[in-house]
Amino acid sequence: MAVTEIRSSRPATDRRIQRTRAALIDAFRDLVLEHGYDAITPTRLAAAANVGRSTFYEHFASVDEVLGVSMGGLFGPMVGWTLSPNMDPRMVEIVQHFWENRKIGRAMLAGGSRPVVLSILTERFEAGLADLQVVSPDASPKLAAAYLAAGTLAVLETWLAGRAPGSAVQVATALHAAGYAAARAWTEGPAIKRSAG
Repeated sequence: MAVTEIRSSRPATDRRIQRTRAALIDAFRDLVLEHGYDAITPTRLAAAANVGRSTFYEHFASVDEVLGVSMGGLFGPMVGWTLSPNMDPRMVEIVQHFWENRKIGRAMLAGGSRPVVLSILTERFEAGLADLQVVSPDASPKLAAAYLAAGTLAVLETWLAGRAPGSAVQVATALHAAGYAAARAWTEGPAIKRSAG
């Protein structure tokens, strides 16, 4: 099931569904900051959002899915723009958003949430790469997606932790340039043909 799929039988445009999902996502972010991702359970999250546990499960299958939805709005566009030949200026806005929310960003990129975030980002890159025309028969979209996701997270983690200086423009530009070049290399094969022997 996709992380953005709504489980309720009511339409996704129903305001009650939207309010409940927003309350769960807001409570999730608060709990991540207060207690860390590993301490969040469906019961604890439902209580913090002031909804019942069964209501939680009407909207999400797991806490991991809440994480996916909360990060999806940032990762989806970021991946699309990374794989595009020209960087969209809105990528700077997303990177700036990470910086302005670096406390929660650092919390989401650490501990038990890191493998989940990496998996979410890898899936997004794999879907984005599937839309590209693969030239090389040896290309592996799964490996390319894993490489791109790990590299993106490494840059964001290092920058958000203050271990490497840079503005949002510099980080977004570097993420785009490196990501686009890596995607082309993985999907088109080596630029230099080696002769046998």
